[in-house]
Amino acid sequence: MKTLLLVIGFMVFAVIGYGQELKGQWSGTLHVQNVDLRVVFHVTKTDTVYKATMDSPDQQAKDIVVNSVVFKHPEVRFEIATIGGLYEGRMVDGRIVGKWMQSGITLPLELVKDVVKE
Repeated sequence: MKTLLLVIGFMVFAVIGYGQELKGQWSGTLHVQNVDLRVVFHVTKTDTVYKATMDSPDQQAKDIVVNSVVFKHPEVRFEIATIGGLYEGRMVDGRIVGKWMQSGITLPLELVKDVVKE
């Protein structure tokens, strides 16, 4: 019985740990006036350092460098200096709920983790 409880405990921690991982591809849609713009963040991790790039497929923009990635669960922050963009959000139930700020405009932006086939 003790062994079964230990195994279940490890499984629960593994699931919780996976759900809190920032590494991966996150996408969402900005609604700007009457236009929808998709946004995709590609986040990688080496040891304890996160790095990211951003795509805006509807604007044919790809591999925009994210200058700063800060992840202190549940808080997430991406800063993109070349376009003056900033995203701040919180991880909630496997998604990131937050706001996109650029050129004095603040818009809601929810990111969901994409399943990427290797």
